[in-house]
Amino acid sequence: MNKFLISILIFITIISCQTNPYLELEKKELSSGVRYDSLFLGVKFGMTSKEFYAHCWDLNRKKLITQGPSNNSVRYYLPTESIGQKIEMLFYPVFDNDIVYEVNTTFSYTGWAPWNKETSSDYLIDEVREILSEWYNSKFYEIKNPKNNSTLYTTVSGNRRIVITKVSEREVRARYTDLTIEKKIKK
Repeated sequence: MNKFLISILIFITIISCQTNPYLELEKKELSSGVRYDSLFLGVKFGMTSKEFYAHCWDLNRKKLITQGPSNNSVRYYLPTESIGQKIEMLFYPVFDNDIVYEVNTTFSYTGWAPWNKETSSDYLIDEVREILSEWYNSKFYEIKNPKNNSTLYTTVSGNRRIVITKVSEREVRARYTDLTIEKKIKK
């Protein structure tokens, strides 16, 4: 074999042995055996649909939440106001065998307008990341979405993964996933 071919094979071997930092973090956290089921407002992984709806009914009676648009989500206004705008959070769980294993949330400024750049998702994503970092005492890492190369921010603590991404010029999504259940579903 010539030296060029050997050099290419060595380079490919070295590159293939390097690991993805996110995958290393996920592996480390999952192997810790620590569970973080608590999400926000008393919503947690492992709730049955009946428990989730009863809990939301109780939060609604206390006037902490309301129904979201078209009764398809739960609406919560974050107890923060920046740039003179409230942040609306809409959320709804995903169930596996009637158990919450994922919760999708969408954030937007209540006064969003396409001509007001300060209310765009470019600003909102940084604010949501900062808020969630405080809520979970966790650092979010910037990674590239393997599907479309867009920017994602993620953190993993034990079984709980949170991924933040821009959805549109108005909205930012945070997806909470119980990795132990997700891995079982994907098998």
